[in-house]
Amino acid sequence: MRKLLFLFLIISCSAHVLANVGVKNFSKPKKITGGDGMVFMRPLWSPDGSRIAFTEANYHGLWIITPDGSDIKQLSDEPAAGFGFEWSSDSKAIVSRVAKYEDKYRYNAVRLFDLEKDETRLITDYRSLMPGLPHWADRDSKIYMLGKGNIEIFQSGKESNSLKKQHSKKEIIFLRNELIAVGKINSKQFQIYEPVKDQRYINLVVSPDGSKIAFEVIGGNLYVMNIDGSSVINLGRGHRPQWAPDNQHLVFMITEDDGYRYLSSDIYTIKIDGSEKKRLTETDIELEMNPSWSPDGNSIAFDVMEEGAIYLIELTEKNNGLRKER
Repeated sequence: MRKLLFLFLIISCSAHVLANVGVKNFSKPKKITGGDGMVFMRPLWSPDGSRIAFTEANYHGLWIITPDGSDIKQLSDEPAAGFGFEWSSDSKAIVSRVAKYEDKYRYNAVRLFDLEKDETRLITDYRSLMPGLPHWADRDSKIYMLGKGNIEIFQSGKESNSLKKQHSKKEIIFLRNELIAVGKINSKQFQIYEPVKDQRYINLVVSPDGSKIAFEVIGGNLYVMNIDGSSVINLGRGHRPQWAPDNQHLVFMITEDDGYRYLSSDIYTIKIDGSEKKRLTETDIELEMNPSWSPDGNSIAFDVMEEGAIYLIELTEKNNGLRKER
């Protein structure tokens, strides 16, 4: 009986944290790495929150760091390694599309970075044409990507992550012919959605529970919809969304440019029904970009473009039940 009561309390507390992940109070940004000649960008939290992966300017190379900045490590110095990389659900590996150049020709391959074994391995050979980005599937045991019009599936070499059984049931989501495709990994039939007519979609991100998709329309706004294509919600201007762990909030950036360079950029959060929009940064000259919400809901990582540094904003417990304010 005591064990059941203890379990109930744990579940109740966890539900309370996720239910209150919206932002009301937050700290000043704190730099954890970069600058001083090192140009870092595009931070992305591991699912367990123990590390943050990021890349260098022009998506060159791949690095990881602990959130307190105490342990930094370079995983790769390959071109394009930092574009569209993805953590495994167990936080023990990263998959990425890397590139090399021979006689001015570019060749691409899928590479797996095994952090547990401290090794890397190629999942594919190098090819001149690789239109898709690699993604994890089937509890980390498989990797899929869009090839020449078809989905290609590879064995990752990792054992199925038994702690993430729900991932085996998740549908895969990708862009096909500039439309959103949704289906099972072992199926050749995919449901095609065009939530905003006659538009091109970019930066698709799936909610942690696999039930929703956030995406951008090129030259337009930020949207959220259910994975079955229903309940499309226009959230207004926004770029490069990332989900909060509660499946109900997004962090994103809003930028201004003149067609050649960025003029301004700031970080915002919003509830997916369009309410609770909150601006986290407001500066005249800094370009705060590429936010990522921590899995525990307590921090948001982002980069500052001109400085080339990675920063963290800590969210506080006062009024939102997340974290005690110090």
